[in-house]
Amino acid sequence: MQNYNFYKGRSGKNSGTSKSSSKKIGRVIKILTDLSDPDCENSSMINGVFYREITSNQNEDSAKSLQFAYQASTAFKKLPLPGELVKLEKSAGKGSATSPGTKRTYWVDIINVWNHPHHSALPDTKQSDWQSDLLGGIEEVRTINQLQPNPGDTVIEGRLGQSIRVAGYGVHKSIEGTSGSPYIVIRNGQIKTDNGIDLVYENINEDANSLYFLSDHKILLTSANTKRDSYNQIPTTSDQFKGNQVVINGGRLYFNAKEESAFISAKQSIGLNANNINLDATEYFCVDAKKIYIGVKARTATSSVQQPAVLGKQLENWLGALLDALDAVATSMTSASAVGAGPVTQLNVSGPILKSTVQSLKTQYKLFKSKKVFVE
Repeated sequence: MQNYNFYKGRSGKNSGTSKSSSKKIGRVIKILTDLSDPDCENSSMINGVFYREITSNQNEDSAKSLQFAYQASTAFKKLPLPGELVKLEKSAGKGSATSPGTKRTYWVDIINVWNHPHHSALPDTKQSDWQSDLLGGIEEVRTINQLQPNPGDTVIEGRLGQSIRVAGYGVHKSIEGTSGSPYIVIRNGQIKTDNGIDLVYENINEDANSLYFLSDHKILLTSANTKRDSYNQIPTTSDQFKGNQVVINGGRLYFNAKEESAFISAKQSIGLNANNINLDATEYFCVDAKKIYIGVKARTATSSVQQPAVLGKQLENWLGALLDALDAVATSMTSASAVGAGPVTQLNVSGPILKSTVQSLKTQYKLFKSKKVFVE
């Protein structure tokens, strides 16, 4: 990072080994995060660090030759990187139960040398291969920026552009609203920049993933899809609504209820819009409302030209009755005769033809019924 050129032009004596440095400051050489690590003797050492005091000229090549500090915090854990400085203090250890005077060393905080969330490493340039082993082999990212703060903010920042901001005062480039109205922004993955120096605000459209909790604010979100033809009155767009709302934005959203059910309920409406909307069910799919419209024209057509769905069973009964009647007529036509004049040839010929047609239609009209879709 452009503001991390701490090693450029520095000599070993400027890397934190001054005699005036506090003996309660240690440079982290190794962090224990795995029980299988050969240097880890038991679980109490997890999140602890091997270090050397910055006033010491001790070699850093072997962790076991260094001093060890346990983690002090029980709830909030921000682990240091190799090369960073930590504050050290001695306090009671597990041996204090039997030997009250027994103490051990804890690391309590990372010293914010560079005032930047990505890292605060201050390597000893006298050590061999210090440049290649900067941050313990973890690559430094030069385009990670810290957030632009506002007065009164509570901000938690990760090392790679993750953050939680609890705020409400001042201005924000992605949020418009009343100063003094609370909001929370959770972000994972910041906007792309060409340096790590500039201060940045969260950007809901360019950050990788975002979650905004707003009270009296407007969020300048660009919607992925704006088609709302199913509405009589199109709802307020995502960048125009101002008020109490929760906004989620990301490359992909996946909601999974692994044990029971997932529910979405709203007082007014639920809108889904995409290039394709697919609804799959294993046993049945049920939609219920006072009126159900399929297609924009079905909703917008006047009552005189609206096309209601047909009830299949009732249509079957009606067609059955009609075909039975026609079958009876065909039977009568086959043997029809004029009073006192004998058979009516044309009816006698047409009767069997009509009867055959009716019998064929009786086998076909049941095919109109869907085996999947049912209406009231």
